[in-house]
Amino acid sequence: MKKATGNVALAFFLGVVAGGVTALLFAPASGKETRAKLKDGFNKAKDKALESLSEAKESARVHKDALKAGFEEGKEAYKRTLEEKA
Repeated sequence: MKKATGNVALAFFLGVVAGGVTALLFAPASGKETRAKLKDGFNKAKDKALESLSEAKESARVHKDALKAGFEEGKEAYKRTLEEKA
């Protein structure tokens, strides 16, 4: 994910959370109900954030492996070129 896209997604996510918290605080419900809703909302947000982190880690691993393989292939091609010219 590009940095700008990640920043936009993070800002959107934080806006959703802030809006949800504000709506819950101003909703006509008892304190116990409101706390339960907030806890549930935060747990869902935490789960989503952990899922996104896991996806980002997997994407980084795949890209790292591809770069490493590409580097090794380039190194071998360079050696072959030197050997052919010698």
